[in-house]
Amino acid sequence: MEKFIRLFAYAKPYLPKLILGFFLVVLVGQSPLFMPLVQKFVIDDLLIPANKPLASVNLMFRDDLDNQARLSNRLRQEFEAEGISLSPSTEVSIEKPGEKWKLDDTETGQKYRINQKVFRLNREFQKEKYLETLEGVTDLSELQRMPDPLRKEFDKASKKLHKVFKDRDILLSSKAIVSVEEADRHWLVIDRANEKQHTIWKENGKLYVADGEIKVYAATLEYALLGHEFHYPLVDWLIIILFVIVVYYAIFAVVSYLCTYVMTWVSQRILFDLRNSVFSHLQSLSMQFYESQGTGQIISRVREDVASLRNLATETTIRIVTDAVTFVLMLGLMLYWNWKLTLFSLLIFPLIIGNYHMFIQRLSPMWRQWRHKWADIATGMYEAVAGAKVVKAFHRERYHERQLFHNMRETLESRIKIEATQTAMGRVALFFRSIGRAGVLCYGGYLVIQGDFTIGAMLAFYQFMERLQEPIMNLIRVNTQIQEAMISAERVFGLLDSEPTVEESPDAINLTNIRGHVKFEDVSFHYEPENPVLHNINLEAKPGMMVALVGPSGCGKTTIANLISRFYDPVEGNIFVDEYNLRDVSIKSLRNQMGIVLQDNFLFAGSVTENIRFGKLGATDEEVVQAALAANAHQFIVDQLPEGYETEVGERGMRLSGGQKQRIAIARTILRDPRILILDEATSNLDTESESQIQEALDRLMQSRTSFVIAHRLSTILNADMIIALKEGRIVEFGTHEQLLDADGMYADMYRKQFKKTDSIDDSSWQIDRR
Repeated sequence: MEKFIRLFAYAKPYLPKLILGFFLVVLVGQSPLFMPLVQKFVIDDLLIPANKPLASVNLMFRDDLDNQARLSNRLRQEFEAEGISLSPSTEVSIEKPGEKWKLDDTETGQKYRINQKVFRLNREFQKEKYLETLEGVTDLSELQRMPDPLRKEFDKASKKLHKVFKDRDILLSSKAIVSVEEADRHWLVIDRANEKQHTIWKENGKLYVADGEIKVYAATLEYALLGHEFHYPLVDWLIIILFVIVVYYAIFAVVSYLCTYVMTWVSQRILFDLRNSVFSHLQSLSMQFYESQGTGQIISRVREDVASLRNLATETTIRIVTDAVTFVLMLGLMLYWNWKLTLFSLLIFPLIIGNYHMFIQRLSPMWRQWRHKWADIATGMYEAVAGAKVVKAFHRERYHERQLFHNMRETLESRIKIEATQTAMGRVALFFRSIGRAGVLCYGGYLVIQGDFTIGAMLAFYQFMERLQEPIMNLIRVNTQIQEAMISAERVFGLLDSEPTVEESPDAINLTNIRGHVKFEDVSFHYEPENPVLHNINLEAKPGMMVALVGPSGCGKTTIANLISRFYDPVEGNIFVDEYNLRDVSIKSLRNQMGIVLQDNFLFAGSVTENIRFGKLGATDEEVVQAALAANAHQFIVDQLPEGYETEVGERGMRLSGGQKQRIAIARTILRDPRILILDEATSNLDTESESQIQEALDRLMQSRTSFVIAHRLSTILNADMIIALKEGRIVEFGTHEQLLDADGMYADMYRKQFKKTDSIDDSSWQIDRR
């Protein structure tokens, strides 16, 4: 939960757009609800009614009237058996056998409907309803009576219909009576003269008149239209539905585009900010972090892991919200249609969720292992590319291929296990879903047969059930992504939680215009507690002094240089610059006073000018050229490089020779104008001509600066003000070149071994040494 909160903190600046994106995504995500509802309406309200007669007209001849009279007498006897007496003028007819009867009192003009439980007077008149049960009713006169409120309207309608029918060659006698069956919607016209019965009904503002089962006439009370076949409002509705669908999906396309744009914008901004935060934090970490982490591991965290978290912050979260809203809406509609069938369809969900929990416990460690293996591949690929020259020089291409193949094979096997597990989880869930579908189809079909469910509602319900399972399956898939993202979160926030081992005090002192006085007092240091590197180092370099550090590999020379630059803090003791303890000094202000030239200097991909200007970002072109002149680099830049100062040096300066790279690095340091200079094997592995040019540039650079020179070639430090010989992290002797030769200790032994040509020391070297 903590990782989620920290991640969404990066989305806070974009909260308004994120909320808008959430709203649009949720809106777009509900599109699956649209078509099933449209299908239900079309099937239940249009297609199925269209296949039934719009009106049922019974032509009543005299024989039928005689039969009806006999039936009426029999029904009268049934009512009297129930204790209800009917007047002689009351005609009784059946509306639904054994359940509902219609009574028509021809004397009073009253019409009644009676069923087994309820006696309703003027059912069609909606303003008042009179309800009585058959129990306690002994005579029809006991019931309340009221004049028919629609009589005048019926008379008006009858007159207009007379004209409509007359215009269409249908004559209604003056004895034709219009009665209502359903208020303002359904009328019955009985013509007692020709013993015919017509049914009239109203839909979409029109009156539909059925004459037998041959013709249907559509008319309004104001105007009539003749149709020689049955007229249905279906075509009009289908056109309306088509229009609605087109408009809906046009709006859907626009909203979907806006949704994609907004969420892409937000997600890319989050990715941008998160990567910037990670990279910014990387810059604040101490060298110990970089030396303990592989380059590929760091790059993998900045690229793949941060991208994975971006997906979690936007796409995954949006999917969760959208699916949750969809689930609730669909479930609500399903419960509204048929709560029994809905609960029945939910019985399968515990099995689906249980299946998910069973598999997800296996997937988490698999994802963690895959992430680590992929980072190892990234490291191997980086090393193979960065060290391509060494690989080819030693003809170790096959070795790197085998190594990379081994790592990729392990990653492949790990990924196959993940995919197989996810596939198994999905297939088991699909099996349970199929069982649920079959059950719903059977039970829903049974409800349709029983008349408790319509066909359209059933089809819509089935589609909703399919889509109701989709959010659950999506949540399962999303949870898999969450598990993957949590592994990435561990790696990214683990990096962000890494604290620099060299911490700056809140009230750190800003150094300005230092003299360059450096002093070590009882300094001890180790990278690992069990392997001490320096023991009680005491040394002092006065401003402008050249201090040389010599000794075998691993004796602590580079560590001393690292401590001066405050890449590390001493475990014991203190280091002072101009009487300021380095622990009390601002790191930035300290390093602004320092310049470092290494044996293998790093040049950045870019032009020569950009690499030199790296020492002083605001330097003018003239200052860049002056620094190059001082470093003996100007001549080869303008004479040998195709585009002069604008020549691209390539990644890590691959297009330049070792001597050229070294001189550009020196120019970069000269432009910085440091007060303290550190030269770490700055002339090693160079040819004689390059070394002499670089040495000349270094001599120029070291003038009036405190310099610490680490050298294996003793010829470069013969004029040092102080030479310190180190062995196993301890100072064994120090002094000038002459003093150390006279002491005949470790330094003298190193000197003799280096300058021995055959059996004796080269006199010329000795002379150079003694100058």
